[in-house]
Amino acid sequence: MDVLKLASPEEIASLPRTSWDIQQPGEDEVLEEALSTGGLDLIFVPGLGFDKQSNLSGRGKGYCDAYLKRCLQSQDVKPYPLALAFKEQICLQVPVDENDVKVDDVLYEDS
Repeated sequence: MDVLKLASPEEIASLPRTSWDIQQPGEDEVLEEALSTGGLDLIFVPGLGFDKQSNLSGRGKGYCDAYLKRCLQSQDVKPYPLALAFKEQICLQVPVDENDVKVDDVLYEDS
C-alpha cells in the first residue's frame, strides 16, 4: 500500500473509479509517493472497530499496519495516526497481536 500525493481537489475528482466505485489512480498513472516527498503529518486510519486503548480492527490484511510502520521508520518526525469512528464502532476490547499498530487517538461522538 502507498499513499500518493494529490495536489488539488480537482486532481482527486479526476481519478478513475474502480469496479467497487473507489477512486484511485490508473495502472499507468505516475504519482509521487508521500514518503518520498517528506512524509506525512497526519494519517486518517480506517477501521471496522476501535477500543478506548487506541486499538483498531480492520479487515485483517495488515496493509495499514505495514504502512504506519514504514512511516515510523522513514520519517524524522512521527506522523499522527488518527481514527474517526461512529460511537457504534467503539468496543470494550479489540483483539490485537504483535503486528498491530495503535493509532494515537480515536475520535467519535460520545453523547
